[in-house]
Amino acid sequence: MRSNLICSLLLGLSISVMTGTETLAQAPAKSKDTAKAPAAKTSEPAKAAAEFRRVPQYFGQVDLSDEQREKLYSIREKNSKKLDQLEAELVALRATILSDSEAVLTPAQRTNLNKLRGEAKAKASAKSKAAKKN
Repeated sequence: MRSNLICSLLLGLSISVMTGTETLAQAPAKSKDTAKAPAAKTSEPAKAAAEFRRVPQYFGQVDLSDEQREKLYSIREKNSKKLDQLEAELVALRATILSDSEAVLTPAQRTNLNKLRGEAKAKASAKSKAAKKN
């Protein structure tokens, strides 16, 4: 069971590396003709289109030409459906792993586990509320 978890984590990591998933540390793309709309007013198709208009991490820092940027956008768009499918499979696999893991527990252990989860959720909620006040 542990090897399945490790394999799934490695799969997720390798997918991220192969697709060049960007992080928050990525330099913003140089866009001369488009201004970003507020996130709350962006429609779903616009969000999907904006996702393709990003380059992989650090690519924005190597002086890409407009042609190179367009090719990168095309690559991301071409592979997005497959990536979404694999991510959905990974979510399902993680849910199966968790369910199978919980099935190993006794009823008392499951009750204790649910109690611990509830406490952690309450603590996180309290921390979030405290952060919003500051």
